[in-house]
Amino acid sequence: MTKKQYEVSCERIEELLQVVGNETSMNDKNFIELDFLSDLVADYEEKHFPIETPTLQEFIKLRMFEINISQVKLSEIF
Repeated sequence: MTKKQYEVSCERIEELLQVVGNETSMNDKNFIELDFLSDLVADYEEKHFPIETPTLQEFIKLRMFEINISQVKLSEIF
């Protein structure tokens, strides 16, 4: 897949998301197209935009944000 094909596929996915919902049959042509393009885009992104493993510091900051605690509260816990 080229970068241009990726961009066009992403645009088409956005269009399909407007017409495909939870109630859409898995045999519907729009559902099938969405499923197919989503797999292609996911493969492209995995190859060209890999998600790196976060550092311990990044992980802790994210977790603190998720549970809404400050550094002071974290220090009290420890």
